[in-house]
Amino acid sequence: MDFGSIGLCHVAAGFTDCMVEFAKGFAIWDLAPGHYILNAAGGAVLDLEGHPIPLDYRLTTLADIGEAMNRRQKFVAATDLKLAQDVLKAMTKA
Repeated sequence: MDFGSIGLCHVAAGFTDCMVEFAKGFAIWDLAPGHYILNAAGGAVLDLEGHPIPLDYRLTTLADIGEAMNRRQKFVAATDLKLAQDVLKAMTKA
């Protein structure tokens, strides 16, 4: 079981195919480093609505940073976009 950015790094390295965070969500300091590494490795990170989470967290002011510190992000991270979409689709089937 992984936690924090190391989980996304394990996906980037090919140790696991996918990682899902749907309970509490990651804080920006847990998500951003692994998100960057996974993106560089060709992986994808989607929010639970299927939208790609951009690497630009838009932290241009102190207010932006303060708001980001209180936000949590739920996501699906996978080795590629198609797998991330397939996992998300499987999660939403009822």
